[in-house]
This record gives sequence, structure tokens and C-alpha cells, in this order.
Amino acid sequence: MRFLTLLVIGSLSLSTASADEPIPLTVVSFSAPDSAHGRRWVRFKEKVESTLGDQVALNMLTGGQVGTEDNMLSSIRRGRAQMGILSIGALAALVPELSLLIAPFLFESEREADFVMDRYLFKPYAKLLATRGITLMKWEDGGWHQMYGRKPLRLPTDLTNYRLRSSATEATRLFLADAGADVIVLDFGDIVAALDTGLVDGGVTTSVMYRVAGLYEEAPHFTLSRHAFAPGALLANKAWADGVPPDMLAAVSAAQGTMADNRQLVRAEAEDSIASLRAAGVTMHELTPEERRAWTDVATPVHRKLIESIGGEAERIYDIILEGKRAFAAAEYPANFR
Repeated sequence: MRFLTLLVIGSLSLSTASADEPIPLTVVSFSAPDSAHGRRWVRFKEKVESTLGDQVALNMLTGGQVGTEDNMLSSIRRGRAQMGILSIGALAALVPELSLLIAPFLFESEREADFVMDRYLFKPYAKLLATRGITLMKWEDGGWHQMYGRKPLRLPTDLTNYRLRSSATEATRLFLADAGADVIVLDFGDIVAALDTGLVDGGVTTSVMYRVAGLYEEAPHFTLSRHAFAPGALLANKAWADGVPPDMLAAVSAAQGTMADNRQLVRAEAEDSIASLRAAGVTMHELTPEERRAWTDVATPVHRKLIESIGGEAERIYDIILEGKRAFAAAEYPANFR
């Protein structure tokens, strides 16, 4: 899934803008106006205008005019863009180690994912991104990846030779392939046509995107597998972030909202989507503990394959993830309560 994306583009670089000129700040996104992200950008605009006034030339372009996430990432790196929110899937093209975050069944809950990402992974990933000219400002939340199909998908055996759409993300492709699926990589915008023509019979996405894209009309079975977290990141061009006045950068960051508040908005929207889908007649499948164990048996070997495929710092980052998971378990279940 292509994560709902924000990009802040300036027509002038800091090196060419004079001290008397406002710093260009054009906001571009794929956010629907009535979505959680769309409403968030309305508040962002109001806050930037009230706190920074004519210090910035704010221009909100929220209809996806910039193009793909690949284009947006390229723009940020080259300095044509100053800030953006991109999915981890897109960012993994720049820092492959980020793919570990969407490894199947890596996190058991949102609370665990938040704990590990905020306390253990922010700094290591920030350092990796900094070497590529990118400043990591905040984590973003895209919800859980779930499975959908024309038939119930409750066990790995249900995927045998079943045509499933996958994004280009290696973690997703490996997971579905190891479960026995006939994996077909497609851009998100091509899924509806692929379902219509029978090219695919299902796939993986979040509850929000499943609802918004109307995928349930052709594939009315939705498995609440929660098998992979779908984070994103608020980023800035490092040269730009290092060059703007610190109070301005802080004000722009604050206008984006806190990580906790933004997560709450996305997660509430996900629950609303599930409720709407139930009302629309979609069949929801909640995995039993036994069914979940069958999936984790398939998923666990994928972690090692992913680490070996990524190389680089993947082994070290994965060890940090495991350390964070142990710390979370200890905090949740102290020894004297075990």
C-alpha cells in the first residue's frame, strides 16, 4: 500500500532566498479531505499561519499533484522539497534496513510497536537517514496490514496458489510467497482493475485503504490478521532542516501534531472503517490463537531471509528490535507478577 503522503516543497532554496523573503512552504499530499490526514492538514495550515505568519509562504496542495512517493523522495533528497511524510515501503528504497519494520508478525500490539520504535529505533534509523541527507523528525502511523480476498483467508493453506496482490515491499512479497500464494506485484492504483479482470483475487492493505478504494466490492472477505505494522515517517531535507532557524523548524514540527495524537487519529479512523465495512456486509475474520500460531510459523523464517537480503545494518537493527521487545515485555509484565 502507498501510504497517505505529505510533501512540503519550496520553489526557492535557502541558499538563494534573502533574509527578507518568506521561506517557501508548499504542502502536497494524497489525503482525502474527509480523512484523518486531510483534517490534520487543515489544522496544520491554521497553526503554521498563526505561528509563523509571513515568515513562510505557505501553499497547500493536497490532491497528490507531486506524483509518486518515489518522486517525492527524490525531490526531498535533491533539495527541491523540504519536508514530507512517506511510507516505510518507499523509504526502504533509500535505507533498506527500514524494511524490517514491516516484517510479518514482528510486533504483537500497537503499544509494543510504539514503545520499540520510539525508545529503541528512532536514533539508529535517524543516523542511517542522516547519511543519506535526510532528517527523521517523527514516526507516522498507517495502521495494520490485513488480508482480503474473494474467499476467507484464515490459514496459510488458504493462500496456496491463490493470486494475491503485493506491493513491491520485500517483506510483504517474501511473507506471501512463503505462505504459498501466487504473488503479483502491482501499484495500489491498479488493484481495482486487477480484481475486476481476475488478475488477482485478493491482497494486503489497511482497513482504511480497503474501504476507501472500494476493494470490498470484489473481495468481500477481510481477515483481521494484523500481521504487519505500516508505519511512515515525517522527514526533512537535512541541509534545509539544519539551515532554518530552530524556532521555525520547531513551529513547523509542532504544527504537525504529536506522534501520540497523530497515532490516535489514524487508529480511530481504522476502527471506524472496520465498523463501516461490517455495516456494508463485509465478512470479517478474526484469527483464533491457533490460526495466528500457524501464521507466525510461516512468518518467523521470513525475518531471517529479510535480514540476509537487506544486509548492511539489518542484523544490528534487528537485535535492537528484539532488545526493545524484551524491555516492553518486562515493563508490561514485571517479574514479581509473572
